[in-house]
Amino acid sequence: MENEQMPGALATVLADVAAERDAQDRMWGVQEFPDGSEPEFTRQAEEAKRECAAAWSQGELTWHHILAEEFFEALAESDPVRLRNELVQTAAVAVKWVQSLDRRHGGTVHRTKDGGGRTEKLVRDRIPEIIREEGGIPETRIADRAELAALLRAKLYEEAGEYVATSDPAELADLLEVVHALSALHGITPAELEEQRSTKATRRGTFSNRLVLRLRNRT
Repeated sequence: MENEQMPGALATVLADVAAERDAQDRMWGVQEFPDGSEPEFTRQAEEAKRECAAAWSQGELTWHHILAEEFFEALAESDPVRLRNELVQTAAVAVKWVQSLDRRHGGTVHRTKDGGGRTEKLVRDRIPEIIREEGGIPETRIADRAELAALLRAKLYEEAGEYVATSDPAELADLLEVVHALSALHGITPAELEEQRSTKATRRGTFSNRLVLRLRNRT
């Protein structure tokens, strides 16, 4: 069994990564951006791979070479499944590098950065009023229309996460409110959305029969 106090212990490094991610979420909330990865990075990926192989053959391989190869291979992927695989591999190499640092230099205490971020999120219209009624002083701003879709997507993840964490059906009402707001951005009314849902249910069915499809592994 791994000794978590040993320099380079995987459990210790993963705990530091989890703490850092928690700090990032507190600072920035759920963030949604375009991937930005595309086949145009293939040349850099191939170059990084050649440099890694050359360094290996010459006995000069460094973590820089390995991480750079994984990183650029991720940037060159546009398919979500392959991109995810490459990002996991990149993260795994970064973790191994941290483990190596700890073994060589002794374990250090990771200090997360708290504060300095944009701690804000989209809220329902009456939330500032409720905060004032409870004696608080809300700080608010009006979201630009250009950023509203991203804020609503982040809210969608937040509400879905709260339902998953609590199994409270009341959270589904919050989730539905966000779905209606997103639909409005696309010019779709709640009635039209329900009509689309009903049409799909007629054509493809619902989830009433609890069917689970077994998927074949892709090679």
